[in-house]
Amino acid sequence: MIKKLVPNEKLLQYAGEPQPPQAGIKDLNQRVYYPYIPSEDLKEAVNLAISLNRPLLLEGEPGCGKTRLAGAVVYEFTQKYLGGQKDENGEQKWWDYYIWNIKSTTRARDGLYTYDAVARLRDAQLMGTDPQRLEEFLGRYETKKLKTRLQNKKNYLEFGALGKALQEHSHRPILLIDEIDKADGDFANDLLLELEELRFEVPETGERFPTPEHKPIIFITSNREKPLPEPFLRRCLYFFVDFPDNNRLQQIIEQRFGKQLNKKKLIEQAIKRFYDIRKMLENQPGSRPPGTSEFIEFLIALLNKEDIKKALEDLEELSERLPLLGTLLKTKQDQDLYSGKK
Repeated sequence: MIKKLVPNEKLLQYAGEPQPPQAGIKDLNQRVYYPYIPSEDLKEAVNLAISLNRPLLLEGEPGCGKTRLAGAVVYEFTQKYLGGQKDENGEQKWWDYYIWNIKSTTRARDGLYTYDAVARLRDAQLMGTDPQRLEEFLGRYETKKLKTRLQNKKNYLEFGALGKALQEHSHRPILLIDEIDKADGDFANDLLLELEELRFEVPETGERFPTPEHKPIIFITSNREKPLPEPFLRRCLYFFVDFPDNNRLQQIIEQRFGKQLNKKKLIEQAIKRFYDIRKMLENQPGSRPPGTSEFIEFLIALLNKEDIKKALEDLEELSERLPLLGTLLKTKQDQDLYSGKK
């Protein structure tokens, strides 16, 4: 049994104390974790959101680390409060973590639940036609399963990430609502009740899920593609995630790849070239400076080269190394601009 944790913000604080995860570690759902180095202000924002029971809305340019913050907190809570606890398969238990990836077609109810009324109608029609012939066709076991499924409406109900997070847990689960600005304009307003009162209903089955004792810790990310409505913003704690400066990027690289002293010069030159490119594109209309994720791919490509001298040459002549340049710059316009063709 997982030790029941009191929903007290003093117990659940993201302080960065446990060792960060080794690059590429996976949880039971095969989610991948990497070292994360937050600023002091970001740590304070997380702790404040926890203590106020408010969703933490994170904005910032793509690649600044918004999405991975929730996973970093999950990893820390796993180490702090579940370290050494095993499940029935002998695997390390992980903190409950739900991810809701938003798309342009996503509806607010999708995050709570989906109810397959069509499947229930189909099953009812199958049972109502000719049960004897149905048993001859499906067999007794499958026919019995079909009948059992029909007897309970809940068998056609599937909870989404938000619906799972709003149910009772032995501790405060973590929910990530990723890229909320991708949805249409009414989407955020449709979540006001659930985010304010942390409860919901399922009319199809008559179930009600009251505010849980252990309220979820909610992270919401936005790339500012669309403005979010004022009523939604009032229910969130807001934090703008700045792009990491040179020193913090150095720390991120050391945590991710270790101190590769024999490639120190290559890493330093790669970081310098990366920031030069970002500075060049910052004020260019229609351009998007590369983010941390692009830089890490760029650096991996360089570090994978056995000949460090060749890697340094590629870095020096980057404008002529289009495949390598393509890890940083994702449009021909930006590549031509960097190469001096525009």
